[in-house]
Amino acid sequence: MDRVVGDTVSVPTDLPVTPVVSAETALRVAAAKAAAPSTITGPFGSDELPALDVSGGFERLSVQPENNRPVTFAKGPFAEAIPARLVYLYMGGETRLAWFFTFSREHLLVQYHAFVEADERAADPAAPEILYFYDATNHAIAGTVFRHNPMEGDLAQVTFPPPPADYPTLVPDTLPPGFPDAWTKPANGTVATEGNNVRASSGEDAPPFEVGVGAGGDGVFNPLVNTPEHLVTNIFYFCNYMHDFFIMLGFTEESGNFQTVNPTGLGKGADPVLAFAHPGPVPGTANMATRADGVAAEMNMGLVARSGRHTANDADVVYHEFCHGVTNRLVGGMADANGLREKQSTSMGEGWGDYFALTLINFSRPEERVVLGNWVVDSPKGIRQRPYDSRYPGTFGDIGKRRGEVTGDGGADLDYAEIHNVGEIWCAALMELTRSTSAALGNKERGYRLTWQAVVDGLKLTPRNPSFLTARDAVLAAFKAMRGRALTEEEYKVVRTGAWEAFARFGMGFDAFSPNASFAGCRSGTAMPPAGSED
Repeated sequence: MDRVVGDTVSVPTDLPVTPVVSAETALRVAAAKAAAPSTITGPFGSDELPALDVSGGFERLSVQPENNRPVTFAKGPFAEAIPARLVYLYMGGETRLAWFFTFSREHLLVQYHAFVEADERAADPAAPEILYFYDATNHAIAGTVFRHNPMEGDLAQVTFPPPPADYPTLVPDTLPPGFPDAWTKPANGTVATEGNNVRASSGEDAPPFEVGVGAGGDGVFNPLVNTPEHLVTNIFYFCNYMHDFFIMLGFTEESGNFQTVNPTGLGKGADPVLAFAHPGPVPGTANMATRADGVAAEMNMGLVARSGRHTANDADVVYHEFCHGVTNRLVGGMADANGLREKQSTSMGEGWGDYFALTLINFSRPEERVVLGNWVVDSPKGIRQRPYDSRYPGTFGDIGKRRGEVTGDGGADLDYAEIHNVGEIWCAALMELTRSTSAALGNKERGYRLTWQAVVDGLKLTPRNPSFLTARDAVLAAFKAMRGRALTEEEYKVVRTGAWEAFARFGMGFDAFSPNASFAGCRSGTAMPPAGSED
């Protein structure tokens, strides 16, 4: 006999152990209900499940001499063989011995669980009652969103969350089965843009966007495009997607990620992302305020006045801002989210955000996009000074120079006295690092994945208020830690060489120098490490 199913409860010591209802009799009753016609409502419409003919009965596939052993029956008209076992079903005030069955309909659209009475309390052992019957299938929640922004593709109806294959990262073996976890929690016939990771609404005093769910528990966020409800749906999608993306790279509960409840018990919880898609412009246009682990982060997305386009519809902007939360927590700042305060440190926060926003879209793009924010400002130049290609002119030695002082490669019109502009140098170096790693391995997807992992692992190794060179060394150390694991010895050698070449290309070679993490005294260097050096 099986153990109690469900809650752990106190039960009488004289519970029956031998059924008075045979497995075949209980199966006949349960199968009749599971075979009834039904309508399944999902995010893409409704499907009609016809009635099944169960008059032929079900053959035992496993023969047991006793009637109180688990048994498997042939599938008959169902999609899979039918397992049966005895369980105790706690019913709030009484505990019953019951036969438990699982019935799978075609294409596994539904999986019914049925508990049929099996003890001496059955009024008629030849016609037992079904004590509990339900569909155990995970219900589908979906939303109509821009997968990146209107320029990159049309609207799409996406499941919340998407299947693991829709994420560019590999799902680590250390994550629990069933990842990614549910983004929403349907209740009382509705579902809202609120879950364990994100609470999205149109403003601080506005409720989350809410829609009804069908009889099967499925719901679809399908508002008109560019309405406040649609902006909320889009920001909800982007933030949850980034939550899952970074959790697969190691930004977990233990590292201080953003969740209301931490099922592992690690970290503090109570800190989802409060994502606001304001209908109009907001100061700064877009921002992400990150506080210590255990205190909710706040993201604000507003309308770009000069273009009339909204930042909540552009993953370039939302991903960039979400990355501020990740880097502020991982770089020596989990306890106070305050580890990036020096000028070079703050600048790298901007660069990391640009880097992930662009590489996430470029992973599956045939041609690399090197301009950020071009859709949302309605300009092919985007929001940065120059495109992030291999010809990007700024280098580490330009940090602190004002417009007219930058002379390399026609850079006289560039300004590196402001943190967003200085962050461009860091992003350009990481973009080049990703290209070099992909080329060294001869595989774009693997190159991107390993570089993302090295960058996130490097964040964890980076002390508070780092300089560019300190963060460079952390990324190189993260690659070194992959030697013999994710990288063979030979692969590590070519990846390391390519990494140094990428950093040297942007003035962060072995002979580069910085006295601290301010903008003063940065000296560019293009040298490779001495022969035989491992670091």
